[in-house]
Amino acid sequence: MAKKLIVLSLDALQTGDLDLLFQLPYCSQLAEKCAIVKNVREIYPTLTYPIHTAIVTGVRPEKNGIPHNQKPGITRDEPNWSIMGSDWYWEKEGIQVPTLVDAVWEDGRTAATVNWPVTAGDTRGYNVPEIWPVKALKEDPREVYRKAASPAAFEEYYDRFISRYDWHSNDDLRVYGVEIAIDILRNHKPDLLLHHIVHLDHARHVHGDHGQEIEDCIKQLDIAVGRIVEATKDAGTYEDTNFVLLGDHGQIDIRQVFHLNACLVDMGFIRLGANGLPEEYEAYSFSAGFSTHIHLKDKGDERLVSRVHKALLALQAAYPQCIDRVYTAEEALKEEGLSGEFSFVVEGALGTLFQNSFTAPILISRESPLYDQYSATHGHHPSKGEKPPFVAFGPDIRPGVVIDGADLLDECPTLAALAGVDMPQMEGKPFPILK
Repeated sequence: MAKKLIVLSLDALQTGDLDLLFQLPYCSQLAEKCAIVKNVREIYPTLTYPIHTAIVTGVRPEKNGIPHNQKPGITRDEPNWSIMGSDWYWEKEGIQVPTLVDAVWEDGRTAATVNWPVTAGDTRGYNVPEIWPVKALKEDPREVYRKAASPAAFEEYYDRFISRYDWHSNDDLRVYGVEIAIDILRNHKPDLLLHHIVHLDHARHVHGDHGQEIEDCIKQLDIAVGRIVEATKDAGTYEDTNFVLLGDHGQIDIRQVFHLNACLVDMGFIRLGANGLPEEYEAYSFSAGFSTHIHLKDKGDERLVSRVHKALLALQAAYPQCIDRVYTAEEALKEEGLSGEFSFVVEGALGTLFQNSFTAPILISRESPLYDQYSATHGHHPSKGEKPPFVAFGPDIRPGVVIDGADLLDECPTLAALAGVDMPQMEGKPFPILK
């Protein structure tokens, strides 16, 4: 029978972080037991929700249905679209193919998920989804979690852990996530646990890709990993458990902000009202960080498609320091396996963040007094930036194996093999790290 499997996604963990991680008190004890896959090439765009969905489905957004962190819209309920805003792809029903969790349940075993993206609404076992109340809508956190979490998880963990979280601050979700994961491992011993830990991603956004704050955060992650491993020893399941630590994407320091919607206003594709918000539009930009998706009011209007395409190419020519590439929807699908409601994808030049404002200056440099964004982010093409690792140890792992250079679509086949399940839709193959 397959061993138990614990997958810890340390959001924004980069291969270069392993040098420090394996010197720290807990992870240094694991170093000789591990197989390490360095520099895993992500999918496009390098966003948390598309990547985590690919990790548990083994296919790209064109097949799994999750092309972005958020669902597109020309105006947002929450003004800051990227930080705890509304309309994320929270719900599991958005995934169009079976997941690793589905396969484990179908095999007659149990699974638990803690803050794993795109799991809201899964009522099986212990599911504490990544979700949050939207401030602008004044949502009640209890109701949000009651509807999104599995009944067993809501009853056991909301009052004990989640209700104590400060949703007025919500810097990140690490405060209660690790504690819930530890409790689940000790008391419920699932065959599969998926846990998403966002602390490092938040630190890199705020402080930049590298620095003392990042090293301090990695030290805290070392403690979290150690505590989770110890929880399996407390439960008596350690010897029969395989562990995986992985990153989902790297980050890149922001150099400048480009407001493509302001360009579309100037070009007549968006008409603003007196309040500065759109009254009418033909096309708008919906940021994915270092790339952006261009949505048309009528994507079947061939003349409009042609006009917008020419306008985007003209912007690329006018701002070569900001725009690297303009993909048509067909090119994005063929080259990157990316599809969605958009008609174009615009890839920024290195360090160029797209934002959604209609009225801001078109270009704001990092040195400008008008700059008010994060220090670093992601959403770029996978040819850019530092790459995440995949680290595994346990009874079914060959210790000491080191692979440099791999594909993210090979992660799900590896996890499926460790979990002992078959997922026919997967495109990749397992990493050669298994006994």
